[in-house]
Formats: sequence, structure tokens, C-alpha cells
Amino acid sequence: MSRNYPWLAAVLALGIGACSSKSQSPPQDTGVNDAPVDMGNDSPTGNDTADDTPSDVPTNDDGGVPDGPTTTDGPGVECQPLPTGTTPAGTAPMQDAGPTVTTTATRPELAQDVADSQYTVQKVLAQGFNINNGAVPDGGVGPVTYSENDNWDPQKNGIGDPATFTPTFTVAMDGTGTHTNFSTVFTEANAMGTCGRVYIRVMPGTYRGGVVVPSKASAPAITVYSTDPDASKTVIINNAATASAGSMTLSATMRVLAVRNFQMKNMTVANDYAEDTVTGNQTAVAILVQGDRAQFENVRFLGNIGTLYVKSTSETLAARSYFRDCYVEGDQDFITGRGTAVFDHTEIKYLTARAVSGASIAYPSTLAYNHYGYLFDSCKFTADTGASGVFLGRQWPESSDNATGLSVGKMIVRNSTLGAHIAAAPWSSMGARTMTPKDPAGTTPVVVYTSDDFYPAGVGPTPAEPFLGEYRNSGPGAHQ
Repeated sequence: MSRNYPWLAAVLALGIGACSSKSQSPPQDTGVNDAPVDMGNDSPTGNDTADDTPSDVPTNDDGGVPDGPTTTDGPGVECQPLPTGTTPAGTAPMQDAGPTVTTTATRPELAQDVADSQYTVQKVLAQGFNINNGAVPDGGVGPVTYSENDNWDPQKNGIGDPATFTPTFTVAMDGTGTHTNFSTVFTEANAMGTCGRVYIRVMPGTYRGGVVVPSKASAPAITVYSTDPDASKTVIINNAATASAGSMTLSATMRVLAVRNFQMKNMTVANDYAEDTVTGNQTAVAILVQGDRAQFENVRFLGNIGTLYVKSTSETLAARSYFRDCYVEGDQDFITGRGTAVFDHTEIKYLTARAVSGASIAYPSTLAYNHYGYLFDSCKFTADTGASGVFLGRQWPESSDNATGLSVGKMIVRNSTLGAHIAAAPWSSMGARTMTPKDPAGTTPVVVYTSDDFYPAGVGPTPAEPFLGEYRNSGPGAHQ
């Protein structure tokens, strides 16, 4: 521990973050019973590191599993021509800004210059991957460097028109394609490292069972897609929960472990696990995404708890994801993890079948030294009839990050429409950390709105960095 930051040593000695009001310690790799409503032991909290990469082999600098002997394309499998030119991810412009409002203690509003210079789609996604060459910055205080300063702009450079794709593989349940399921297709695609990108077409149907896109350093970029624009017709679905699978990661219907450049379009990924089917943690992930520069367009993510899990392979890797014209639904902490994620023109729907109020939509666990967590731009926050008092988010003091104690959770919502179900004070302290470097002896859960709420005076960035905030949203649930 650095001698320059004795407060951090004190925090770690005390144990950062009270994730539960229960006296019993949560089990490893599961959540804890810290839900704001009586939904059972089902919050996606705790240390979840299972199955990111094999534990018996080192990872390469770029996060992929070592390749071993050189492989060549299989007999009869050749690289297909790639589409030319660029296509924007969507045609709808940014939603018009809502009214100008005054910032308050429980509803901080970004200043216009901050919003327009720091919290745009392009700015949030401009750099990422390895942070500080894998070294945690001293005390978690920047500046930091990123290994990829590529100005990645998936809004301008979208996935493209599926009609222009030439599939290398086709998954079709009726046997008319190269595969009838997903058991080997991604492994075969990964072996085609000489190809710039491999396209996998999926024919309409419901494909039940877990799907894994393996990590391999030399793998080509992969696009999995349907040509049918009705995403509800092409579905990947499973019904596992943390309690039955062993961890949040393993509960995921689809695990995207690809190192980078994974794409998906016109499909649905769902987890239809019925809560309390087994005893224990009820988190049931639809999709886990932990690769960098992952793009999703017109994809539906269906579940209840932990539906969309945006992660990274380590605390010092910023994995970026972009979701355009997508749909995400759930009823508790259903967008979660430490990844950097942008939601653009996406519907975020709260379900009321289990509880009509009191839960949180997002549960970010962004590291304090990673510049960006979640950005919601031009999105619609909707809900089933009767929903009320629903929080935009709460901060996950992810216990796997307690080695550094720097998991804070960052989220900005701008130019979006908020339904009447959103709580007047939309950031929840339920399950939040009680101790911070600023207050290492704290006993009350605290919402960390800015870096000034987290670091002692004179330690954090100047001016203070917003961790949670809004900018000119509209609708009945917006800041009035």
C-alpha cells in the first residue's frame, strides 16, 4: 500500500462496502440479500470471477487465451468477402434536450459544458482496454492511460446491413445450414484467424441452451446475426441461475468472452429461469459481455435479475460495449457490472410481476480510476403498468474489487425520456458501501455522487468528477 495514501490502507483494513444488512456473510461468487424489496436472496453482488479465462494458462497481453499450435482454416471453409463502406448504427438523431433544471443534492445535473465535452457517445468510447499497463494507479487517483486510444465510434461505423453479409456459417434448427446449434460454431470461427471477420447467420427459431463465444487471442472478429429485423423471431434462451450454475458468470445464457470486436444484430438473448426454483442466489443473467468493442444493434435482452452483465477480465481492463436500438428488461439490478457501456436509443423496461416498486434498474461497479461506466443517451425508461418508486441505479461495491477498494459505480443519463415510475430521488443507497477513503469509519450506506464524496479533500480530481448524474432528461420521471 502506498505510503502516500494511508487512508486507503485504513479503509481496506476495515473492509470496504457493506453489501448486506444481514449478519451472515454472503457466500463467495454469489449475491447477497440487500434488495430494497422482498425478492429473496437475489441481488447480483459479491465476487464473481468464475470462468473468465482458464485458470491453468496465462493470458496474453491482449486478454486472449494463448493459441498454441498454429491452426488453419478447415477443409472447404474459406474467408468470405467483407462488406465495403460504412453504415451508421441508426438514423435517429440524439433526442432533443429536456428543460434546464437546477442541480440538487440527491439529483445532480451536469453542466452543459461537462455534458457536451465529456459525456457523449464518442467521448465515452474513444479509449479503453488495458489501464495503466495493468497497474492500479496509486490510491486509485489518475491520471490514467489506456492501451487503446482508437476513437472507436460504433455510432458512425455500425454493424451494417445484413443483406450485404456473406455468412461463413449458418445455424439453422431444421438442418439447412452448416450447424443446427451453437455447440461448435464459435470455436470453428475462432480457428479462422486469417479472416478479418467471420459472419454467422442464425435462422429464425428458438435455440435453448447455454452458448459460449470463447476467448482466443488470434481469433477473427465475429458477427452473429439474423436477416429478419424482427428480433423476437431468433432467440437464444436458457434457464440457469447463480444458485444452480455456481456463479453469476456461469448463469448466463450467452457468455461473450471474445477478446474484442464481437457483434450481434436482430436477435434475442433471454434467461427464463423461474425465481425460487432452487434455493439460494436468484441472479439469472441473459448475457455476459466482457470483450472490448462489442456492438449490439436491435437485440433484445430478457430476464429479471442481472439480465445484462457487462464485465471485464480484470480490474485494470476497460471493456467497452455499445447498444443501439436495443431492448433490456428486468426487475432488479438488471444492467450490472464494471464494464464501460453506452446505451443509445435503447428501451429500458422495468417489470412488475414480482414487485411494483423499490428496486433499481442499474447496478454499476465501475472502478474509480476508469473514466466511464454507463452512459444512457436518447433512451426510454419504461415500465409495466403500476410501477412506481423505481431507482435509476445504485452502486455495486463489488467484493472482487476489495483488493483495491475502488469499486464505485458510475452512470450518466442524458437526453432521455423517464417514465413516471422513476423515483423522485433516483439514486439508491441500498446495499451501498458504508466506508470510503473520505470516511473510513463510516457506518451508514452512502451514495457516492462525485469523486469529492469518495476521496479526502485535496486527493481526488479537480474539478470533481461526476459518478452519478443526469442531463436535460424529459418525461414525467425526469428532474422537474
